[in-house]
Amino acid sequence: MSDLTNPHDRFFKETFTRIEVARDFFANYLPRPVVDVLDLESLTLQSGSFIDSDLQEQFADLLYQVDLHADVPGPGEDSAYLYLLLEHKSYPDPNTPFQLLRYLVRIWERDVQGEKALRPIVPVVVYHGRERWRVATEFGGLFDAPEALRACWPQFRYELQDLSALSDEEVRGAVHLQIGLLVLKYIFDPALRGRLADIFLLFQELAEAKSALEYLRTVLYYIGNASKHLATEDLVTVVRQTLADEGSEIMQTVADYWIEQGIEQGIEQGRVQMLQEDILDLLGIRFGLVVKEDVLERLLVVTDLSVLRQLHRHAATAETAAAFLRYLDMA
Repeated sequence: MSDLTNPHDRFFKETFTRIEVARDFFANYLPRPVVDVLDLESLTLQSGSFIDSDLQEQFADLLYQVDLHADVPGPGEDSAYLYLLLEHKSYPDPNTPFQLLRYLVRIWERDVQGEKALRPIVPVVVYHGRERWRVATEFGGLFDAPEALRACWPQFRYELQDLSALSDEEVRGAVHLQIGLLVLKYIFDPALRGRLADIFLLFQELAEAKSALEYLRTVLYYIGNASKHLATEDLVTVVRQTLADEGSEIMQTVADYWIEQGIEQGIEQGRVQMLQEDILDLLGIRFGLVVKEDVLERLLVVTDLSVLRQLHRHAATAETAAAFLRYLDMA
């Protein structure tokens, strides 16, 4: 089921392809000496992704180009790249620095032109899993070798934004960025249910009704399809209580639009797909099971969420693949 749309990738890109949001993020979260040499008003989004096809379920990326301020001393290029990489697993991947190096080289390969100097790349990793990030932020951290050999491997570091380490009060930026980062922070967390009201209230601060409407729909789709800790009816209840009951004409329109468009149905379908995919992943991890076409077809016809949750438990606890398949036949 690798062709299913990845909700983390979709939300990340629908949030950070908005140049004003990306500009706000870099201004607030890059180190001040880096920000001081960048003309963030010139920020432009570049085309393409540099992630290996087999890792696209784990990462999402965006590349931007930005001019350097004219008064920055020193020779070299007058622009740089900002490379934003989202790691959307619920736990850190110790190989991230190595994977990141591959992506940086692919970006530079696009730019190699004779003797022209390469543009510097500022790599930024955004992580939103529940476990704290304990992976080295310098590439050299992957090596266990004498200091005398340090010159033998590439030297670079990436900027890390570990959302799990931030309190809500430490989430900076304009409203649009705050909403995006808070949703990313809580998407794997059972505490999401208790934080939704405050997150949705931030939509009242968005200046344009159209912008609020579009982004709320993006947020609802993401929560509905990526969170395993929130029932559809809870999501509907919070939206109605927080937005529709506030008396705001804009937010009433937003809530009505969502309900009228039948987003609840889309959320339910997304949950079904996610559980089906998780079951297949579990079978592969536990039993090395290559899912045959007939097994896949039998699983795809099961669309009742309660039954799928039971099958998910069986996939995690069954002693053999055959035992699970017997449970599946009874579903």
